[in-house]
Amino acid sequence: MQYSENRRLIGPVAVGAVAIAVVLNALGVYGDGSEGDHSSWEFLTVTALIAIAAVAVFGFVVPRGLAKEAAAATALALSVLGLLLVPAFWSGLPPILAAGGALLGWAGWNATRGRAMCRVAVVVGCLALVADVVVYVADYISTN
Repeated sequence: MQYSENRRLIGPVAVGAVAIAVVLNALGVYGDGSEGDHSSWEFLTVTALIAIAAVAVFGFVVPRGLAKEAAAATALALSVLGLLLVPAFWSGLPPILAAGGALLGWAGWNATRGRAMCRVAVVVGCLALVADVVVYVADYISTN
């Protein structure tokens, strides 16, 4: 893919990652059926964290990575961070980081330099997204 084609993917991927993170946040906060005073505050706080992370990742890190010829290290770092933060699923960060890493990895899928790392970044990013959803579903099932 070319640089301009990859830049056009930033918006849809960012919207998708934010949507996944916010829906999982809502499931985590309101899914247990106990709507107390802290629930709305907790939801809004984590949603703000998701928004800040999305601006940082999709507004700064990913565009700069796409501008470089070799962004494999950035792609892999984002994907691995997304996977490592799955235990902190409640933060909303794993989908944002994993999607950013997967997008950068996808952009470098056929690159001359760093191709293998980019492909690993895509796989790890997808694994992090799936793991985050599984953890949320397991948490929902265990509380109901």
